[in-house]
Parts: sequence; C-alpha cells; structure tokens
Amino acid sequence: MTKHPLTNKMCWEIADTEDRTFSSIERDNMRSAADWQLEQVMKWLGKNLYNYTDDTYLGDMSPMHMLDDDLKEAMRPTKEKNK
Repeated sequence: MTKHPLTNKMCWEIADTEDRTFSSIERDNMRSAADWQLEQVMKWLGKNLYNYTDDTYLGDMSPMHMLDDDLKEAMRPTKEKNK
C-alpha cells in the first residue's frame, strides 16, 4: 500500500497540539480532507483548464499565468458569488 504524502510529521506540524494529544483519527481526517480538496482541484481544472493558453494569440482565452490565482480563488473564495 502506498503511503499518503501527508506524513505524520507534517500532520503534527499543522496541528494545534499545545493543550491536547493528537490522535491517529485526526491524522486520517487531515489526509481525507487533503484528498477531498485535491479532487475538487482536479474537477475545477477539468472544467476550466481549456480557458487558458500559453500561446501569444489569446483570443477569448486567459493567459496561463492567471491560472494560479484563479484556481486559488476557486478553491478558497474570498467573496460570495452572485446567485
């Protein structure tokens, strides 16, 4: 079985463990949350990546350098979208 890339050490570094113990269930939950977020990123890329190009002629497309900020905003929106 392949080990999760979010190691025990990384989990300990992320966790707030000053006043309590940090359980293996919490580590598993952190890993599940990381996997879920990765799935969301892949879904967003599947729907939106075709809107970006590194070609010099953009047409209706966005330049590739905007992908990073757009992806971050999609994963952690700072404002509510209009419904």
